[in-house]
Amino acid sequence: MGKGDFVSYGQVVPEADGDGVGFFAGAESLRAAQDLNRCLLASVPVPLLVLDARGRVTHTNEAWTGVPRCADCPDHVDPGADYLEAFARCPGRNLAGEGSARDGIRSVLEGRRSSFETVFQCPRPACDRHFRVAVTPLGGVGGALIVQTDVGELERARAELERSRREVREVRERLDAETACLRTEVLRAHGFDEIVGTSAALAKVVRGIEQVAAADSPVLIFGETGTGKDLVARVLHDRSRRRNRPLVIVNCAALPDALIESELFGYEKGAFTGAVARTLGRFEAADGGSILLDEIGEMPLGAQAKLLRVLEGGTFERLGSSRTVRVDVRILAATNRDLEKEVREGRFRPDLFYRLNVFPVALPPLRERPEDVPLLVWHFINAKQGALGRSIARVPDRLMRAMASYAWPGNIRELENVIERALILTTGSTLAVDAGSLEDARGQAVGTSLDDVQRAHIQEVLRLCGWKVAGKGNAAERLGLKRGTLQFRMKKLGIERPSGRGQERPA
Repeated sequence: MGKGDFVSYGQVVPEADGDGVGFFAGAESLRAAQDLNRCLLASVPVPLLVLDARGRVTHTNEAWTGVPRCADCPDHVDPGADYLEAFARCPGRNLAGEGSARDGIRSVLEGRRSSFETVFQCPRPACDRHFRVAVTPLGGVGGALIVQTDVGELERARAELERSRREVREVRERLDAETACLRTEVLRAHGFDEIVGTSAALAKVVRGIEQVAAADSPVLIFGETGTGKDLVARVLHDRSRRRNRPLVIVNCAALPDALIESELFGYEKGAFTGAVARTLGRFEAADGGSILLDEIGEMPLGAQAKLLRVLEGGTFERLGSSRTVRVDVRILAATNRDLEKEVREGRFRPDLFYRLNVFPVALPPLRERPEDVPLLVWHFINAKQGALGRSIARVPDRLMRAMASYAWPGNIRELENVIERALILTTGSTLAVDAGSLEDARGQAVGTSLDDVQRAHIQEVLRLCGWKVAGKGNAAERLGLKRGTLQFRMKKLGIERPSGRGQERPA
């Protein structure tokens, strides 16, 4: 440095001329620049430091001096202190990027990087603070500008957000697992929308369907009339690889013995009187798909032998033809008979029974799953009320209990018919069930005539309304009747309010 040079904050002021005017002008400019720098530093609301090329603090602003201090943190430095040493002293860690924060700052001071930014954590229990450190070089004069802000609140908020996201993920995973369980427990999963119920007996059936649906094995569906054997067959077909091919249904009980072979296997022109053209049978129509042989216990022995051949080799001949036809058909069979008994008594071929009985599915009668009756009632109400122009809001508890305790000899089909008839008879928003054929658990009739049913229904609605006939939401409105009409029917049916009953609406 030459004689007369003036050094301040890394700035060099030229030597003054002979009369000293230049020297004082330069000093004045320098003081003005220093004042401006101090004003700028003071006006910045975030903590700032200025480092020289060696990493020592030359300046700080008021925001820096106002932050809480921790002896072990890099914010505990004053002008003249070694900022890099402060980082080496702190046991914290660099949360963003590789390497230490100290090495990153030094790389900027040495000109190896154009900038550096990181989040630095001091993990001491007394501190536990997070700093965002941004380092920018000062250009030709050397050194760097440090913007160091406490982002502890932000990091805590970020950690809380991550914790919340983790909890949401855990809840979603738990819900997914619960949904997977409910697919079996509630039995309303994809592919089983029409199988309604929550009983253990029905759950066993659904598990069996899920196990065998994708296979090509024959399935023998047992169950009383009206238990839904055809529905199970459709579900099995819809969940198989054959779903895009037809499901052909043959009611063996509806076909005369003389015609069942021609219906199943087809016939050639002239095979019998009236055979005016070659006709394909049901098996050829089902090629690539499935065939349901409903009420297979009614099939004559002659047709059983031919069916056995189809099961064993997938081949048969049309009536009147010697040419072998080959088909790829999955056989589903259904019966309400005890086929083992039929085999013992010689009415059903044992070899056919064993070939069909690869995977038996036994459907429980409705009387063995009374807990499913309310779900089925509402299922049929929702399915049918729109077409019948009805809007049912409730089913009286007494009638629901009666339906749950009834034996249902016709099973689900009988229940469906009862609900459809009830929807036709109902005029209000409360279902009016014709319960004349229903028996309660003690075998006593709920009602034996239409008058009995109407009497029971009106009494139930009156009870729910606190025996208030008129007024908004009371018995006449619920029944869809005028007040006078309801009073007339009450008189005709001999309905009187029980003695001692209050006027209050029940809770």
